[in-house]
Amino acid sequence: MKLTKLFAIAALAISPIAAQAENLTARNSSSIEGFFLDEGSSVEVLVDNVGDPQLNVNHYGSEFTIFYYGCDNNTNCDSIQFYSGYATDGSVRLKTVNDFNAEKRWVRAYVADNGSTKLEMDLYMGDDGVSPDDFATVVGLWSRLMGDFEEVIDY
Repeated sequence: MKLTKLFAIAALAISPIAAQAENLTARNSSSIEGFFLDEGSSVEVLVDNVGDPQLNVNHYGSEFTIFYYGCDNNTNCDSIQFYSGYATDGSVRLKTVNDFNAEKRWVRAYVADNGSTKLEMDLYMGDDGVSPDDFATVVGLWSRLMGDFEEVIDY
């Protein structure tokens, strides 16, 4: 009987449930870069103007940038920001952006001083990170809201 329990425990330990993928973290760019590469997306790894990681992503035809925040000497970051900017040259009315912000949760949109419009979404990942499934849900949400925003601003 004890041997049977031992085999059952061993089988569980090597099962897919026990062998779940590691959480994605913002500690460096490779974790999130790997997620997008596994999805078949193209990713350009850069550094921003303060030396923190930055990813330029083309994910199923949607282009956006991921900035890293809460970093310690350009590494061990604790959060990311999804970002997309649109050269709308002042053609988008502030009321349009305000209405979008009032109706949508999770993202914020604004009109910059130069007349371009911006869309952002922050994600705190902490030390333990986010599961790949939860991150995929966040990316899906971002992509959907980015599409909604582009429709609203006629981009």
